[in-house]
Amino acid sequence: GFSFSRFFAQPIAALVTAMGRETLQRTVDIAQESVGLEVIYGDTDSIMINTRICDMNQISQVYDLGQKVKREVNKCYKTLELEIDGIFRSMLLLKKKKYAAVTVNQGSDGSVNLGKEMKGLDLVRRDWCIQSKDTGRYVLDQILAGEDRETVVTNIHTHLEELAKKMRSGELKLEKYVITKGLSKHPNDYPDAKSQAHVHVAKMM
Repeated sequence: GFSFSRFFAQPIAALVTAMGRETLQRTVDIAQESVGLEVIYGDTDSIMINTRICDMNQISQVYDLGQKVKREVNKCYKTLELEIDGIFRSMLLLKKKKYAAVTVNQGSDGSVNLGKEMKGLDLVRRDWCIQSKDTGRYVLDQILAGEDRETVVTNIHTHLEELAKKMRSGELKLEKYVITKGLSKHPNDYPDAKSQAHVHVAKMM
């Protein structure tokens, strides 16, 4: 699909995209119509399904449902195979390619381990200060904890009020406010240097 590629062929690029879209849509249809599950998200080459199973002791049933979808989809293709990528206990889906979730992994002895997966969220960006990231992680942990809404909101408000007091009284170390940014060219080569704080700082230095 890249016009300057040695093998540029727009119709083939369009065919690949169309086939990918068709395959993904067929997978959604199978999961919803044949297996009777709710597809809550799909993107490029994957779908996310809500099994409505909340009991951690029923994790094997979640795997069974995943395997059922996998079998039904794989029947349709000879050279394409669907795999189960992971299981989430709870999930915060903000928008396309931006989500955070509590992951569930089952050990060989049957024990269940919880982890965390974040994709596309601002708090994983390098150009945010440490304090912003720390606060973002706390808020995220509260949202994904599975507590009732009132408890979560109260905990977040209390945390932010205490943080505000520390900031106003100068208790936080200066390092917590530092933002790290890089330059991709000479500071004088940025036409919009005035609107980019890190370029402005570099020129002052």
